[in-house]
Amino acid sequence: MKNKRKSLSPKQRFEVFKRDSFRCQYCGKTAPDVLLEVDHIKPVKEGGTNDIINLITACKDCNRGKGARLLDDNSVIEKQRAQLEELNERRQQLEMMMEWRNGLRDFEDRQIDIIESRLAVATGSYLTERDKASYRRALKKYGLPLMLDSVDAAISQYLLFDEDGEPIDESVTKVFDYVVKICHCKDLNEDKPYMKDLFYIRGILRNRLSYCNDWKALDYLERAYLANATIESLKDCAKNVKNWTQFCDAVEEFLGRQENGEIEEY
Repeated sequence: MKNKRKSLSPKQRFEVFKRDSFRCQYCGKTAPDVLLEVDHIKPVKEGGTNDIINLITACKDCNRGKGARLLDDNSVIEKQRAQLEELNERRQQLEMMMEWRNGLRDFEDRQIDIIESRLAVATGSYLTERDKASYRRALKKYGLPLMLDSVDAAISQYLLFDEDGEPIDESVTKVFDYVVKICHCKDLNEDKPYMKDLFYIRGILRNRLSYCNDWKALDYLERAYLANATIESLKDCAKNVKNWTQFCDAVEEFLGRQENGEIEEY
């Protein structure tokens, strides 16, 4: 019975081209200088299959000139041996990559367990899946030591207890929510030590004013500080302004005067 040729899918052709580096295995020419095709090492009419070890990249001229002629036996064996070795190497590398990724997941899970255990001892509550996802992202960015420091800071600052000594639910939620925020602040303080004072000044604005744009306030304070405003002068400003607009106007006025060289320090 005559073998019937089964057309190759675009995916099969692409895999063969990738394996052969988009190079004709007969003459060595590469795309886009030549039009590449997929050739059968053992022709279909001779019983050749569409298995990847029987497929080879060939330019149009070499493929059409070769027709149904077989490569010599040594060439066939060598091509198939090289393909099998490469396929086996790819398989081993994929297995190693999967093992490495699984190891990373296990390591992340152990770190999350450590954090959750410390929180549970203090609050009696456990992380939700949403919390865990957020903490995993933070772990990659900040590392376990800083995360644990932030857990301790959140517990000491925000955890409250009722008359029976039980943690208050709202405060537990706040502890869990603030761990990542504290991480960010601590990390920022390492590069910009003055930020600790600016966060404190922003806290004054938050407590005194009926409205305060948190991030814009921090931006204003940092710009003013970098323009030679002292921490004490910024504290005084935060303590004396009557509303958000007055604060913005005061900082804008200072920055404008500083830019024009009217003052050296505020």
